[in-house]
Amino acid sequence: MHRLSLSLGAALFLAPSLVISDEVRVLTWEAYLSKEVIAAFAKQTGHSIHQVFISSDTERNAILATDGGLLFDLVMTDSNATRVYAQDGLIQPLSDKVPNGEHIDRRWQQACGDYGLAYSWGTLGIAYRSSLVHDIISWKQLFSPSRPLRGRVVMMTDIHDFTAVALIAAGFDPNSEERSELQAAYALMQEQQQYVLAYDYGLSYALSRRQDSQMAMTLAYSADVEEIIEATGQQDWVYRIPNEGTMLWVDCWTAPAGHPIKPATLAFLNFINQPEIAALNAETTWMPTPIASAKALTTLKHRQDRELYPTEQITNRSEVFRSLSKDAIDLRAKMVATIKD
Repeated sequence: MHRLSLSLGAALFLAPSLVISDEVRVLTWEAYLSKEVIAAFAKQTGHSIHQVFISSDTERNAILATDGGLLFDLVMTDSNATRVYAQDGLIQPLSDKVPNGEHIDRRWQQACGDYGLAYSWGTLGIAYRSSLVHDIISWKQLFSPSRPLRGRVVMMTDIHDFTAVALIAAGFDPNSEERSELQAAYALMQEQQQYVLAYDYGLSYALSRRQDSQMAMTLAYSADVEEIIEATGQQDWVYRIPNEGTMLWVDCWTAPAGHPIKPATLAFLNFINQPEIAALNAETTWMPTPIASAKALTTLKHRQDRELYPTEQITNRSEVFRSLSKDAIDLRAKMVATIKD
């Protein structure tokens, strides 16, 4: 794991805020928030962060749909889910309550809208062990892998990500709602079944198995490979965006509806959007930041990492997730559930 060369003390105020200590409960992805930032926030404010981890968007959806969101102060959601949750009344307006949100670049904040606060962004790609296979150039290789990778594929079961890359592999728009095109994607998902080691988020799988991990290929987010290497000790992991292009995603902080947003929650969001703290968080988690002034504070190695900040050529041939009809979402959910079972 790379470490930021900033002085932590320079990012903090000289004295802690005089507030009553509170706990901010967060539902998020594993290894998605810097331990250094959590410690710095506690030092400055006296507040603590309690994280609960999810392994798929489907798991998070189930929690929020059953009022489980009331157990949390903040929930990490992608921009598409943020729009859906807002329409369903599951989250409450947030972005105008955080003064330091003004530092977030407009492009990324627009994706989260009034009900979310942009936290990170990136791409979907294929992570794999380069010692076992030559370069990956197509999404088809994820669904019909070469022999050394067979039986060692870990596939996340998010209904949007899984079906999107299957659609791309089948030659279609990743946001397609055409039943015939989704059937073609489903056929690829079925073909892949025989090669799958586990249906799980690859990073979660690596963190739970560590040196015992048998995973050799996984659908991954652009910030995952560093953590997979650290968890498994396997130095040959690489991340590739296939030639067909990929999906661009934006993740947002959201606040569940049903109870007031606590001062400690707002203090945390304001804290993490300070450019110095956002830079520390981006570098120590090795993720892209949606704050340009924060990116400028990271190391040259971080700023020039094409896994984190892809070239314009890649982004031009990539798609963003669009809102889908309820019927399309239900069909995708049914496809993924059938494959898992």
